[in-house]
Amino acid sequence: MTGSHEPSGLVRVAATADFFDFFPMEWVADFLAAHPLVRLDFVLSDAKADLIAEQIDIAFRGGPLTDSGYVGRQLLGVSSYGLVASPAYIAARGAPGTLQDLANHDCVTSAHASGRTTWRLTGPDGVEEEVQVAGRFTGNTAQALRKATQAGLGIALLPPPIARLEVQAGLLMPVLPQYQWTSQGMSVLYPSRRHLPLAVSAFIGLVMEKLSAVEALPEVLRSGRS
Repeated sequence: MTGSHEPSGLVRVAATADFFDFFPMEWVADFLAAHPLVRLDFVLSDAKADLIAEQIDIAFRGGPLTDSGYVGRQLLGVSSYGLVASPAYIAARGAPGTLQDLANHDCVTSAHASGRTTWRLTGPDGVEEEVQVAGRFTGNTAQALRKATQAGLGIALLPPPIARLEVQAGLLMPVLPQYQWTSQGMSVLYPSRRHLPLAVSAFIGLVMEKLSAVEALPEVLRSGRS
């Protein structure tokens, strides 16, 4: 007989369109196996979500929390992104010696109407510098940028969870490692602490447990739909 305190019911989770590029589906499968009475409904979109109007139970948000009507728990603190490129690209084009040298390199970036993107990075002296970069490939997901960089299409600014694995595998290599871009962390957000369903609480617990050791998240999570 099922105990009355066992998590059950539907949990609606708002996240960005590429959420499952970075949140392994195996974690979801393990959670559902552990809680057979719970159903998960992922609302994936890069549009801003209204937690109340859309009946969202949980949302992911990057940066400072400003919605006083919602309850938030920080999952990840401030962390840094680094520049990377494929060994083949560096062999063909050489490594930039200064941040301004990036203006003469192909850079893999998110699409921008002007065709150029401004990167603002903090140098070893703690001073923020900026450089305008451009390239022949742009994309709107971190995974697309990763694959393009791996294919030798240019230098990219990728978050540690992606870059670290690629560098360890020898597929990418650090570029100007003394320069970093700082993210503002990530939080999980939900409408109210009162009468929080056990299923929602259990899923929040899963997220906090799984992400506690992660140094940073990809851009698609930092700008989480919420």
